[in-house]
Amino acid sequence: MNKIIKKCKVCPIGCELIIFENKSTPSGYTVEGNSCGKGIEFGIKEITEPSRILTGRVLLRNGTIKHLPVKTTGVIPKDKVDEVMKIFNTVEVTGPIKRGDIVIKNILGLGVDVIAARKA
Repeated sequence: MNKIIKKCKVCPIGCELIIFENKSTPSGYTVEGNSCGKGIEFGIKEITEPSRILTGRVLLRNGTIKHLPVKTTGVIPKDKVDEVMKIFNTVEVTGPIKRGDIVIKNILGLGVDVIAARKA
């Protein structure tokens, strides 16, 4: 494996991480370019199990706005992101809604809920 360059998203610094395969380490990878230990963890996880916390909008009926901002309560595997976003685009909720209300419980059976990001 050649080097892979990723921008770290753990903190506002945004270090440019250089990730190499290294079979002599417990994780199997070496990370360079990080300013903190969290960058190492992020770089390895980004290579081995890429995932994201997602934000989006769902259609809102009887609310103060037309679309309700939502977010996942945990990470979604990167290979499921498109599927989750398609679900966001088909969901319709009825107001009033409070911030933190569950909009979709256990999306795709991943153990992650989708919650309202604001009241409406």
